[in-house]
Amino acid sequence: MQLPALSLYIHVPWCVRKCPYCDFNSHAAGQEIPEELYVKTLLADLQQELPFAQGRSIDTIFIGGGTPSLLSATAYRDLFAGLKQQLTFADDIEITMEANPGTFEAEKFAAYRALGINRLSLGIQSFNDGHLQKLGRIHNSANAIHAVKEARHAGFDNINLDLMHGLPQQSEAQAMADLEQAFALQPQHLSWYQLTLEPNHRILFAPAAITR
Repeated sequence: MQLPALSLYIHVPWCVRKCPYCDFNSHAAGQEIPEELYVKTLLADLQQELPFAQGRSIDTIFIGGGTPSLLSATAYRDLFAGLKQQLTFADDIEITMEANPGTFEAEKFAAYRALGINRLSLGIQSFNDGHLQKLGRIHNSANAIHAVKEARHAGFDNINLDLMHGLPQQSEAQAMADLEQAFALQPQHLSWYQLTLEPNHRILFAPAAITR
């Protein structure tokens, strides 16, 4: 019996700053991210796990965080080179990177695309500037719209937008306005998360995925 292909998750734990609602393993970056050491550590860790792969190919890779777009294209070039030495990539592999609209640089993202990253997941969360400020995001609505447009100019034709609803003091009309703006940008996929605060301020996400 042929074993199924595998998916690979890669975590990048650094952010420009830690959002107050975030319960993920992420930390505010210092002046310099030790990306070379981190890539070497990831590859060394993979080496220990290779027996579990059992020679299966990798169909999808998801690079999450944190803010993966804080790492340079050089870091991802070295990471992918090391991964390909240990693993087999499917010919039609999908490689997704989470990205913060506040860290978007056209030249940098074009370099990501050239390396084989072919899907972006942009952490928009809301197109309402007031809600973005309450969430502690470093971008505003204009930055978010610009990032989607620049991503397409950089060669990305597979884009996901992350949105939240159920935000503090968010009305139903405001939530629908976020959806309408997202649809107007014509993403290939939309993830719509309900944000719920427990008494201890831990965040619960209830995702709803919408594919166009």
